[in-house]
Amino acid sequence: MKKKIQVVLGFAIAMIALCLMTSCEKIDDTNPRGGIQGIVTDLQTNEPIQGVNISLSPTGLSAVTGSDGRYEFSNLEAGQYTVQAMKNGYESNTKNILISGNTIASGDMMLRPAQVGFHLNVEYLDFGTSFNTLNFKIINESSSLSMSWEIQESLNWLETSPSTGNLQGGQEVTVFVNIDRSLIAQNTQANIIIRSDDQTLVLPVSVRIN
Repeated sequence: MKKKIQVVLGFAIAMIALCLMTSCEKIDDTNPRGGIQGIVTDLQTNEPIQGVNISLSPTGLSAVTGSDGRYEFSNLEAGQYTVQAMKNGYESNTKNILISGNTIASGDMMLRPAQVGFHLNVEYLDFGTSFNTLNFKIINESSSLSMSWEIQESLNWLETSPSTGNLQGGQEVTVFVNIDRSLIAQNTQANIIIRSDDQTLVLPVSVRIN
């Protein structure tokens, strides 16, 4: 009889220990989990942006904003995270977020519409009476969008190099302009035309013989 009681008590103790272990797994305060919730809006209009690609480092997780501009990451360990937002037509943006304990951190972000186009660093080229080579720069105004460009000129006394190319966001290129004075009989003015898909600029050129 005494042996049976010991067996029953041992079984009961084992079940109690199992229940305690199970409860500890369900309420694990030593490994708190948090999350990030945010809304992405247009910097100029303050309207929510749909279809923004959101990446979370260093987890490798990703999300896409809905029609209300919202996104969410859940079940994240406490620590430092970086959220990056990207969408065509906008400049990308990043935000560093710290999650501590069982909290939901704000991941609200604003995206600036990308500038489309280019500009030149000079307004005209004046070769005067002695210069045979001058240069100018084509500068992509966007920080994230690439652009292709080309120079159109049909002057037998003028040559540009390079005359076509592609610029990544924020890049610039130097174009050299060479003239052959032996083919110019008098003071002359002309235009160099620089084109991209969405823009055309005219660069005046002047040459004096005397």
